[in-house]
Amino acid sequence: MRSTVVRHWWNGTWGRLARRDVYIRTDGATFELELREGGTEGRSWKRSYDELAQAELEAARHRDPAMRWTDISGAHRL
Repeated sequence: MRSTVVRHWWNGTWGRLARRDVYIRTDGATFELELREGGTEGRSWKRSYDELAQAELEAARHRDPAMRWTDISGAHRL
């Protein structure tokens, strides 16, 4: 089944070393949190959650308040 991006935050920085993205995706049954460093070619960490609220809470824990995060979730909607 194809997953859909529910939430996506970006730290507003371009570049392989500084870019950070936080994604929440769903397949309709579970919610996957992905933390990504360095864009598509960088490192990532993933974990699944049963509820969106759980994934959002964990995502908030990983968004460094010293960075200027932008919610770009709308970029994934058709």
